[in-house]
Amino acid sequence: MRHVLYSQQFDRSILDALFRRADEFRRRMAVPSEKAALTQLHRGKTLFSVFYEPSTRTRMSFGAAAQHLGMSVVATENAREFSSAIKGESLEDTIRVLCEYYPDVIALRHYEIGAAERAARYSTVPIINAGDGAGQHPTQALLDLYTIHQALGTIDGLTVTIGGDLANGRTARSLAYLLAKFDANRILFVAPDSLRMGNDIKDHLREKGVAFTEESRLEDALSESDVVYWTRVQKERLGPESVHEELHAQFVIGEAQLDRMKPQAVLMHPLPRLEEIPPEIDPDPRAWYFRQAGNGMFIRMSLLEWIFESD
Repeated sequence: MRHVLYSQQFDRSILDALFRRADEFRRRMAVPSEKAALTQLHRGKTLFSVFYEPSTRTRMSFGAAAQHLGMSVVATENAREFSSAIKGESLEDTIRVLCEYYPDVIALRHYEIGAAERAARYSTVPIINAGDGAGQHPTQALLDLYTIHQALGTIDGLTVTIGGDLANGRTARSLAYLLAKFDANRILFVAPDSLRMGNDIKDHLREKGVAFTEESRLEDALSESDVVYWTRVQKERLGPESVHEELHAQFVIGEAQLDRMKPQAVLMHPLPRLEEIPPEIDPDPRAWYFRQAGNGMFIRMSLLEWIFESD
């Protein structure tokens, strides 16, 4: 079985293969006859989509990816409140029960760090980590990396700013792990002191010889960056004493900030956004976040196929 639990489990050869296959799926989806043919690839297989936290892009793109490959989808939303979890059932027991219903793969989003790894210990089918609390979100990182490659033609030798809520942002953590697999990249972490990147990620980058710095001012990083990866303040993970309104005011990418960016730079955001990137920025060709979201379906189609190759 091929579980998808962490970003760091992928090497460059797997990433290259996933990206090539995603490109092929994109081409075939644009041709009606080819799009119809794709639905024969994995007909008869079933994806269980089990989400304990809210989701739009991840949940819907996994469902769309599976259906475009001919799979059936059985889904539960907000399982934290509308499943037996509300009665106190453990995640381990839930996974054991779901496996009795003959899924072929389970996409799991959970509010606890390490939940996907726990689920994998008890599952008889592959588990895909669709986000585990403030831990990791490996499939988001895959589509983020794919977007960078699509926009710039390379993932080597880049200066990448990753900013916003880095203490609680699982997408930022997962992307940092993947960037460490490529050559001569430099990462600029931009966050207030209270929301800085965790030491585990920084220790990993040091181990891999990846250059990084920590900045508290966004403006100091923008002019150097090939990629600006911005994230929202995750107020659902901050306590009631948080000052997220003040942080929003400090970390906004508006027209003045856009003027500081390189003409060919890429502005990304895992979405949903709040006030940190105003809609007025959307028409700028450097704003890639909606194309980035669209890439999620193609990467997840590619990932599902990669998982089934181990059958």
